[in-house]
Amino acid sequence: MNDTKKHIKRSLRVLGGLAVVLGASSVLGPNNVRSQALNGFGVGATGGLGGEIVQVRSTKDLTYELCRSYSLGYCSDNTPREIQVIGTIDFTGTEGRGEGQGCQYGRACSAPYKRESLLLMDGNDAHCDGKEKMLVDFDRAGKRPLEVGSNKTVIGVGPNATMKGKGLRLNGVSNVIIRNLTISDINSGVIFAGDAIAIARADLVWIDHNRFHNLGRQMIAGGFGPTTNITISWNDFDGSDTYSSYCNGEHYWNLLFLGVPQTITIANNYFHEISGRAPHIDGAQAIIHLVNNYFHNTNAQQSGGFFHAVDAGSSVQALVEGNYFDNIETPIKTGSGHIFGLLSKGSGTVQSICFSVLGRRCIENIAIPVPRINGFRLDEAVIQSFGALPKSSIPLPFPADDVPAVITARAGPGHLESR
Repeated sequence: MNDTKKHIKRSLRVLGGLAVVLGASSVLGPNNVRSQALNGFGVGATGGLGGEIVQVRSTKDLTYELCRSYSLGYCSDNTPREIQVIGTIDFTGTEGRGEGQGCQYGRACSAPYKRESLLLMDGNDAHCDGKEKMLVDFDRAGKRPLEVGSNKTVIGVGPNATMKGKGLRLNGVSNVIIRNLTISDINSGVIFAGDAIAIARADLVWIDHNRFHNLGRQMIAGGFGPTTNITISWNDFDGSDTYSSYCNGEHYWNLLFLGVPQTITIANNYFHEISGRAPHIDGAQAIIHLVNNYFHNTNAQQSGGFFHAVDAGSSVQALVEGNYFDNIETPIKTGSGHIFGLLSKGSGTVQSICFSVLGRRCIENIAIPVPRINGFRLDEAVIQSFGALPKSSIPLPFPADDVPAVITARAGPGHLESR
């Protein structure tokens, strides 16, 4: 049997296994939010399970149901609740437009691509130093995310449930699930004018089967305080945009994690048409597991070599397993923190360490073509840091050569059998 037939059979076998999982979970009923393999650091998240189920179709209802009460400016609504989003809820233009000091940022682009602008965060922001200052126009709604309370599930009904023009903020909360949504069109082309999901001082979060597209800044931003027990799984991170840092139609600002401490699983996601920060991780006490993600760039030559995926600060511990880097200039930036990631099966010595600490072999990644800039390393300290964690928080990867078929078939909204 040739390699192509082997690959097809293996991919069908993995897809079939997923179908069994989905089919089994679908019989658990309409309030089942744990279908399709919640694992990793967020494995204990239940969201609004057991609470009231509400359906929302308007900006007013969604805002209210996500957080019904506030105390000292923070969401104090801890009551379990499942919020089902129906159709498209569009916040664009609902709060008027604003102007603020900023500058043209990045490169000047030729059509069809457009140059990004940057909105300064405050008077101390130095991003525009050395550039000509100007007034930057933005949609106010995008700068004011919706607050989400603890013990909430936010889930789209059907494949097309969408939030436009405004993101979600999880600030000082715990036990939140966000699934099956498209979050899009938040001040596209304006940096610092709104993230899709912002996480700060939060614990137990599951972000699953969503699509992110046409955003000015980060698709997911975490930081400034603990960001712990987070699983980010089966999402479609779609960076295609007319605005781009390098005039190539690829979004640069994607995933940013700066919390202290951090425990984050990034699994089974589809990253495509992006030019960096997938993810960017920094901050002390950061333990990150990147597993079975598909990084795909159709435009590597045009990007001029600027695409990178993993970019980790010096203190980060990152276990990189079973990922497929397809036409990626720099899968892992050199100089990144503590990295353990195989590009082959690994020596007997290396695998013996994996067996002794993890109870299994470490799964190799695939990078095609072999990266010219190679940041893959085998830092044993990473394995030791994972050895101190509960085994339930460390998912077992499937082989990397199955990743493209499985992830493109299952990532993003519309693949939840329980809805």
